[in-house]
Amino acid sequence: MKKINLLILSLLCLCSLTAFATHDNCCKKQNQIPKCEKPCPQKHTSLSDECFLCTDKDMESVFCGMNLSDSQICNAQKIQEKYEQEVYSLDERLDCERDKLEELEENCASNSEIRRQKNIIKELEKTKKKICKCYEDQFKAMLSSDQERIFNKNKK
Repeated sequence: MKKINLLILSLLCLCSLTAFATHDNCCKKQNQIPKCEKPCPQKHTSLSDECFLCTDKDMESVFCGMNLSDSQICNAQKIQEKYEQEVYSLDERLDCERDKLEELEENCASNSEIRRQKNIIKELEKTKKKICKCYEDQFKAMLSSDQERIFNKNKK
């Protein structure tokens, strides 16, 4: 009887240690971009047609002349995907708030209501810029100084 109790107690301790170890590991890796060993499979023949982070250029034109390795391109694509996921709902909300502002202006709403709506839009845009800055910093962290200089030059 004692052996069974000891066995059960040992298994419970082992399970709880495993759960805590997994939780800590997950918390540490939450904001890190996983490293790639192999190049990511391309969806299209060229890089994404969407704008890269907060630039008004696609990935291909931003990366032009930077001589990025396959793993850097893969990591940049992962950063872009995470950025798009995080900003998607924010963009939808911004569109909705802009529509509300347009509606208020068409209906000749009071100046205070229009100002309040404009402030909501400004705050959402500030939030989007902060998110963009965060992901841009992650991207720059994986670049060499020459690559970062070229990136800064190309994004303007």
